[in-house]
Amino acid sequence: MKIKFSTVILAAMLLAAGCFSFKSPYDHFENWLIREDPSPSSMVYADLIYLPDDLYVDMKNLHNVKSRTRTAVGSEKFDGIARVFSPLVATPEDLEKALDWYFEKAHENDRPFAFVGEGMGGALLKAYEEKHGENLRKIGLSASYYTEKSDPDFVSKKMVEDIKAVFMRVKYRREWGREMPEGMLKK
Repeated sequence: MKIKFSTVILAAMLLAAGCFSFKSPYDHFENWLIREDPSPSSMVYADLIYLPDDLYVDMKNLHNVKSRTRTAVGSEKFDGIARVFSPLVATPEDLEKALDWYFEKAHENDRPFAFVGEGMGGALLKAYEEKHGENLRKIGLSASYYTEKSDPDFVSKKMVEDIKAVFMRVKYRREWGREMPEGMLKK
């Protein structure tokens, strides 16, 4: 009993001193397909959480999954619109950990964000949204797009424009306290 008690005391002292801490696997960049700078940015007003159909199950396929993800939602598509976060996940528990990391370390209070998911990734995000929907909307979930199958054209130019319009309306509503007048987004 003495050994167990002293071990617990030592662990508590190390934890209190900051010598021992529990970190999220998502603190490490290698556990993300895309993880953009989580620091506050006045240039980019919103975030995008993206899950591809290819969930992480095999290290041999990782390069292809990263490449497809960068093609689907890489910074070129959302440059100036949203920071992109695409965690490497294989299970709903992984998604919970990744989103816990995002909400703790990268999400600013009331910052708008969107969920976009394809195939299995879409199913995981949709289930997460169904479970936490009311709270997600309170903290900024502004749009969500899901498809049941992997589709290289899913994140289309039109979807990007729609997401941009949603984010601009949210920003306008927060800054001006009213809805954006009709026609303001038209070119």
